[in-house]
Amino acid sequence: MMVQSPLRYFAAALGHNLLAGARAAFFLPVRRAAFRVDLAQWLAIVIVSALVDIALDGLRAQAGTAFTLNGIDGELFALGLLMITSGVLGALYRDAGTFIALPIVVLAAFLPVQVVHALPAIAALAWPEHWGAWFDVAMLAWMLAVCIRSMWIVSETPVQRRLLRAVLGGLLLSLPLWIGPLGGPSAAWWVGDEVAADDDDAPSPASEPVLAVQSALLDDALDALEDERGGVTDLYFVAFAPDARHEGFRDEVESAQHVLDERFGTSGRSLVLLNNRATVTVLPYATLTNLRRALQEIGAAMDADDDVAMLYITGGSNADHELQAVHPPLDLVDISPDAVKQLLDNAGIRFRVVVVSTCAAGAWLDALQDDNTAVLVASPGDAHPDGCEGGDAASPFAKVLFEHALRNADTLPAALTAAAAELGPVASRLSIGPAIAEHLTRLRRGGPIRSAALRDVSPAHRTALHVP
Repeated sequence: MMVQSPLRYFAAALGHNLLAGARAAFFLPVRRAAFRVDLAQWLAIVIVSALVDIALDGLRAQAGTAFTLNGIDGELFALGLLMITSGVLGALYRDAGTFIALPIVVLAAFLPVQVVHALPAIAALAWPEHWGAWFDVAMLAWMLAVCIRSMWIVSETPVQRRLLRAVLGGLLLSLPLWIGPLGGPSAAWWVGDEVAADDDDAPSPASEPVLAVQSALLDDALDALEDERGGVTDLYFVAFAPDARHEGFRDEVESAQHVLDERFGTSGRSLVLLNNRATVTVLPYATLTNLRRALQEIGAAMDADDDVAMLYITGGSNADHELQAVHPPLDLVDISPDAVKQLLDNAGIRFRVVVVSTCAAGAWLDALQDDNTAVLVASPGDAHPDGCEGGDAASPFAKVLFEHALRNADTLPAALTAAAAELGPVASRLSIGPAIAEHLTRLRRGGPIRSAALRDVSPAHRTALHVP
């Protein structure tokens, strides 16, 4: 009789457990005897489950992410709950073998569930929002059913008692599904490169030293804004990104400022308000209060009858179409379209260009458009499923507007029109009020030109008036 080596037996036993787990997940006939139960197999199935999680998270991760060990916290938390519930059930039913057998059955059966759950994100399916909600409900029901099925397999008692044990035990086993999102660790295995490198060392946004620096940062940024120039239609620019959850928003606002400074002459008249863990000591926070102060300062510096202020807003939104202000542990106020309009009005800014990139951005167009305003809104998620709530890279809309349209167009209206045309009516909408249209034609690539009142003044008189 040929005796298997320990390694071959271990591999064969793991194969038995994976196959039996798949049969349990898809409700095919399988008995407890089909599983190989021992401590080595318990350890093996725990490692396999973690590796599958890592692989699936990696396939779902966006470009620019890096592997970290942060995800082990959530893995150990779920495993701890599973072992506690298995121990409780083993004690209740006076079956010591349940403590090892049940985790093996549950983890093996959950492997196919993990894969199916990740498939839509991996395939980047662009299905309607309510389909995604129904899919999540279906997956939750499947997970609960697998917990009950696992308890049924492990419990070897008469049918009537077995069914009751399976239902009650399955409900207890499902605790990680409910407790994890409420209070368990939620760190991912894969995070953005910069976040992975800086998160541990970055100071808390709510620490006293950071808050002291923040006050000075905003004061310095506002003091550095240059006053308007007589006879010139100046453009002022504010980039506002209040959602610190994704690195891509930082890329967008920094790119926006760079392009506007370089192509449309806003250098000295532009600023960025940003929520990001890596910039808490570098850039002022993107809060409603800071935005109010910035717009008031610009309103005081500009000529309300001639100059133009441009506001670029980007971030995730809530169900009420408000821009989400997220910068843990700070408790910030979300920003509504009506609030932005009120801030602009109160600052005395007559001619405005407002560009908004967020989910369901059409509500912003309806609230902001008027004769003195140009509004370009985009909902990146309508054309690109991963673009709506932000990611670790700039959104497709930001790339179209800043890398293509504003770099190549000769005037600001041409740039806005080109961006809207490239994105299409599904993903973007544009409104340019008749009163602001003439002012925008003076905002040309290379810097502003003279206002209408001074176009016909002779060069000698322009020199005397110190007009460029």
